[in-house]
Amino acid sequence: MNETDQQRLHELGKKHKKFLEDYTINIDGYKVNNHLFFLAMYMSKFSENPKAYAVFSLEHHNREEAKEAFYPLFFYFSTWNIILEVVQHRAQVTFSILEEVRDYLARIVNARLSAVDMTVYERSLNILQNMLDLQEEMKHLWQSADQMDKQITEKGYVDDQEIEQLILYHIKGHWIQYAQFKDRYTYRKDFDVIYDNRNIPEVKKHEKFTRKKTLYNMRSNIAADQLKKSIAHLTEGKAPMDYETFMDHFYDVYKERVQQQFEKVKPMLRYP
Repeated sequence: MNETDQQRLHELGKKHKKFLEDYTINIDGYKVNNHLFFLAMYMSKFSENPKAYAVFSLEHHNREEAKEAFYPLFFYFSTWNIILEVVQHRAQVTFSILEEVRDYLARIVNARLSAVDMTVYERSLNILQNMLDLQEEMKHLWQSADQMDKQITEKGYVDDQEIEQLILYHIKGHWIQYAQFKDRYTYRKDFDVIYDNRNIPEVKKHEKFTRKKTLYNMRSNIAADQLKKSIAHLTEGKAPMDYETFMDHFYDVYKERVQQQFEKVKPMLRYP
């Protein structure tokens, strides 16, 4: 969008702004009958919570078209904000401590030590490696979402197919987190064994941690509560869930919740 059109949009937004309000207009639009519409949000200067919405177009249109654009625009921006909060944030989390523990376990497994139960070490190594692989998947997921956002901005509008894809990105982000935690929780007591074995001479020589309490903090009585809470939050108490069940269930749940949220904000449409 060129600067002239952006200025025209902001003039429309300013026209419907009330006293002590701020407003934002997102320049990613949505088309109805080939007419391009944009969503404005009005907030109090003392709060970030939205007070009202407006749907504008720089083209000739009718009121019903603008009202029709309200829902997909609201759906799109609600979903994109969640992706920023969940997928982008999670993709930026560093797993350097887990990498250190993974490498520690790998050294012990490769040494085939007879002084410890190798089954525990091999299983924990596989679990941590899977968590790290899933973190790479989260990074790729964010890169895909970010690339789509750039493409939407470049063409100037979002379509229904892209909105659907963003929903899947959002739900996939939650699935990846659940998949990272579930086996770690199931076999949480393995790290009690690993911690207890830490001072065996053949084991001790493989220890190379940045933080002294790394293995201590991996024990079940420290990690279990947070893992359990995270799993319960991500699955809404429905764990265990496989990938297809998770994606199908929360796809339907998410769409229903956004629809319910939209019904609450519909009366907040200030224009048209």
